[in-house]
Amino acid sequence: MPTLDSQVHAYERNHPGRPWAGVLHGPAEVTGDQMVAAMDAVSVDGAVLVSPFSMYRYDASYALQVYAAHPSRFRLVKPVDPTDPAVADTIADWAAIEGTVGIRVMLRDEVSTDPRRPRPQPGSGRCGATFPPVNLFVLGSAGAGRAAGGAKTPTRGW
Repeated sequence: MPTLDSQVHAYERNHPGRPWAGVLHGPAEVTGDQMVAAMDAVSVDGAVLVSPFSMYRYDASYALQVYAAHPSRFRLVKPVDPTDPAVADTIADWAAIEGTVGIRVMLRDEVSTDPRRPRPQPGSGRCGATFPPVNLFVLGSAGAGRAAGGAKTPTRGW
């Protein structure tokens, strides 16, 4: 039976080509190659690679680069901005990328907790049947997570 890690972050050192928006507590870098070596050292066969929001915000380009180098070892989750008017298109585009297993909706302090506020739903806009599994990341108010609701979504296989 394979051993899978449910969440890892890989990131490069801060540099002008892909600058950090903030910091993640931990090593100065954990590249995709370093993550695979660490997984091999403890017999982990694969992992869900979540693009680190604290560093890259909504840019998942490094996660895509890591996946391209190690497609048999990782599956992908991208943070998305629920306040972006094009969020449904972002989700649909992400769902079409090979290796995608979900999205992480970032419910931050500035996100409305009003349940009447429009938000992406399966079947709305371009999302349709390709709406991927959703993870809610609630920062600042647990009430925002409760207000966001959401249905259980079946997961995709490795």
